Amino acid sequence: MLDFSFNATALKDLFHSTLAPWLQEESSAEKGDGKQTLPVLLEAMDQAIDVMARVDADSAVKAQMSAESLGLLEEKDISQIGQYALDLLEGMVALVQQQTGEQPRELLRLSIPISLWVARHGGRLSQIDMVVNSLAGLANEIVEPHLLEELTGIIREVIDAVDDDIRRDVEQTNMMRPWRVLNLNYGIVATRSHNPELIEQAYDALIKNLPNDARQFFREGMQQMDIIGYPEEVREVVQRYNDMWGAGDSLH
Repeated sequence: MLDFSFNATALKDLFHSTLAPWLQEESSAEKGDGKQTLPVLLEAMDQAIDVMARVDADSAVKAQMSAESLGLLEEKDISQIGQYALDLLEGMVALVQQQTGEQPRELLRLSIPISLWVARHGGRLSQIDMVVNSLAGLANEIVEPHLLEELTGIIREVIDAVDDDIRRDVEQTNMMRPWRVLNLNYGIVATRSHNPELIEQAYDALIKNLPNDARQFFREGMQQMDIIGYPEEVREVVQRYNDMWGAGDSLH
């Protein structure tokens, strides 16, 4: 089971244990000179997680209130809290990368529970690079269809929480832009889950969010049906979408 539900104590422990090897590398001479250091960022992250935990506690009360009473201000506040935590995480990743020359995969993966916390509290995500890369890495490690079903749902939650500036997808010349990668991975993971309902949901989202990529995606999907040997119920869905969108000059 993929459990990315928010737990303040567990998340703090993950940050501390993940950073432990690199905290030893921090020079005491660097501390107190105004520079960002891992201990400083870690302390700030602990405080941010405490704020997130208080929001979780308050949500039990707010669940009794009408949706209208929550309002736009709460969305902005949730988004700002999440962005602050993601900014801290990005700073940690940058410092570790300076030390090692490599991106710390396990540290980057902590962007998933933070991003899901934002999504599940009605906030918007304006920074998705880390979570997109982490979800892609996770997808490459999972082969069991039931876990791929769970991952499909997680990716959908992230997509639904992405803010409008990213959704406008104005930078279409960048083939590796996170919005494109996220939506393509959504379709790929859904297909690998072998769940026709999830596949249809992902494909409909792909047509809406990446209309210029959908046709090629369905064409390549049909090729994979023959190469990998997907179940017939999966082949039927992919064939149907390829018949509708995989031919011709434009999507309608």
